[in-house]
Formats: sequence, structure tokens, C-alpha cells
Amino acid sequence: MKKIKEEDKTLIMLMGEVTRQFGHNIREFEKRNGLGPAINSILLNLKCSGELTQVELVNKIHMRPSSVSVALQKMEKDGLIEKHMKDDDQRCSVISITKKGENICDTIKNNIKELDCSLTKDIDKQDLEIAKNVIRKINEKFMEVDKE
Repeated sequence: MKKIKEEDKTLIMLMGEVTRQFGHNIREFEKRNGLGPAINSILLNLKCSGELTQVELVNKIHMRPSSVSVALQKMEKDGLIEKHMKDDDQRCSVISITKKGENICDTIKNNIKELDCSLTKDIDKQDLEIAKNVIRKINEKFMEVDKE
């Protein structure tokens, strides 16, 4: 297969490469800290949302329900999350983050911030803002397509 020249890569192709590199960094972080796959995404989403059902969580992190289920079982066993019945609907359980999970979440956020700072320290702040705005707009378009 012929390699694509850097100047011929589209923005989406470059974003894909960055995403793969970021994913690799996250997986290495997980290994170093004894965390399993998806735990970062789950904890970050729970910390931001307060509590979510398993279906809501699957929709937010775009993973297979079975993968999320396995991760949640491990996380509950490790004391990172709690499951409890919804106050207004006893048929539905919700998942919330524990204090231990919040501490790990803070470590994850710090790792991401450090990585971001080290990768962007030599890039002009105005260029970074333009890049973030472009990526936000692309993400909004993806979200519009997902709703259709």
C-alpha cells in the first residue's frame, strides 16, 4: 500500500492519527496504573454527569454494551463506582462514582493536562484556539449526523 504524503492528508486523517496516538498514551497510562480498558472514559463521564444508567454511559462513550458491562463489574469490585436504584424508578439502576473513583479520575485528568501542555507548549495560543474551534465545529457536524 502506498503511503500518503503528509501534505495530502486531510484534516480528518490527521485527527485520526492524533486520536490513535492519544489512545496509545491512555492505554499506557492505564497499564502503569493497573486500570483496565474504558475506565478512563467511564470515570470522566460519571464525574461530569453525577450518575448515569448503563445505557446512557454506553451512548456517551461509544463502546459495546458488553465491554462496558465487563468494565463496570471490575470497577464496582475495585470500589471505583456504585450501582443503586433510581429514586423515581426502582426498576432502573444508576451508576455513580465513589471517592476512590474520583481520586483516580483526578489523576487521569492531571495526566491528560500534562500531556496536553507538553504537546502544545511550543504552539502559538491563537493557533491553538483556532484549531480547537475547527475541531469543535467538526465534532458538532458528527453529532448532527449521529442524530439522523
